Amino acid sequence: MTDKQSEDKAAIREIFTRWSTAARNKDLDGIMALYSDDICSYDAVGPLQFNGRDDYRAHWERCMAFDDEFIMEPQEPFIRVSGHLAVARFLIRCGMRKEDGTEQASWMRSSYHLEKQGGEWRIAHEHFSVPFDFENSAAQFGLQP
Repeated sequence: MTDKQSEDKAAIREIFTRWSTAARNKDLDGIMALYSDDICSYDAVGPLQFNGRDDYRAHWERCMAFDDEFIMEPQEPFIRVSGHLAVARFLIRCGMRKEDGTEQASWMRSSYHLEKQGGEWRIAHEHFSVPFDFENSAAQFGLQP
């Protein structure tokens, strides 16, 4: 691995650290600063996809309207970098904690496509998913890594 690839991987790891911190703090501007203008997201919540910064920002605003605390606990990402493009994947414990302390959270799968734009890495595509049981089509929220 070259020094440049190591630097890029460290910068991308920092994006995910900033992302999870901003999400837990409900810092909408901090979250949106990490995305490209033409973000396409396949989130686990909402419609099949979100296209563009305005569409995705509106989704985050709806999520943040709840008083619940966000749970965002990503594992260490696996990252591949080639030039101005990168992909990353990791499992993430994601959900909400109610005021009474009860949690609605599960492990999810996430994958990312990042692009270097103006010298900065930005998230261009993200995908969150929950596995399901093929036989009964039930989401498998109780799986552990």
